[in-house]
Amino acid sequence: MEYVIEAVLDLVLELGIGASKNKKVPKIIRYLLIGLIMFLFIGVIGIVLFTGVLVLFQDIIGGIILIAIGIIMLVSCIRKFMKIYIKKNKQ
Repeated sequence: MEYVIEAVLDLVLELGIGASKNKKVPKIIRYLLIGLIMFLFIGVIGIVLFTGVLVLFQDIIGGIILIAIGIIMLVSCIRKFMKIYIKKNKQ
């Protein structure tokens, strides 16, 4: 079951990212795909940060590590988004 979920999510993300970059796809569909991908990443990062806060009450080191991982993921996602969508539009 794990492999099926991984394959489906991989397929959806790869197709979504590829279609959102393609100028031949209508703007409304591209924007919906970008929004869907952003909400997915925000959800995963939010779960990691929330889990880090919950673990912080039990184990300080583990909580700090999870919060640091969440912050690194957030910064990486923002940089990648700006690299792909914002800077590409300026060219």
